[in-house]
Amino acid sequence: MIDMKNQIAARLHGQFEEMGFAGPGVEALRAGADVSLRTLYKYFPSREAMVVGALQHRDRAYADWIGEGPEDGAARVVHVLQRLSDWLFGISNSGCLFRNALSAYPDSAPILAAVEAHKSEVRAQFRRRLLDVSPDCDADTLVDQLFVLHEGLTEAARLIGPERASRQTLRTAGLILAAAGIE
Repeated sequence: MIDMKNQIAARLHGQFEEMGFAGPGVEALRAGADVSLRTLYKYFPSREAMVVGALQHRDRAYADWIGEGPEDGAARVVHVLQRLSDWLFGISNSGCLFRNALSAYPDSAPILAAVEAHKSEVRAQFRRRLLDVSPDCDADTLVDQLFVLHEGLTEAARLIGPERASRQTLRTAGLILAAAGIE
């Protein structure tokens, strides 16, 4: 049962990634999920639930994508930004799916909660990595700076291209970490 829900969420994710949140009707989502309408509604009883399911799938996929990496130094911290860069080159360069969902459903508390949970986890990933390599650093400030770079890279890649945006983001992250004594 859980496996079916995850499969449907992955397919919904693909549909929203491809068509956006305003475009596809429930029938298109059902067809893309390759299930009956009854099965779709069994696991995701509303369009809002479908969006949340897709976002939760994306959150898990992204967490796996940025996991692990180098064990030491600035490279351990910058790994998150490097993997985002790789994502923008190889997976998707259509903006932040989470912000896109929130733009389409600005009054949805469940969608806002899914977006906030994802962004909180990205911030936590930076914090863990920073404290791994420099336990005495000013983690609050550095997390804010790196998170702004992370979010900016996603949007800048759409405007100036992923190569240029990635190059400048990674360079800036290196300067920020060097200034904090993290090499």
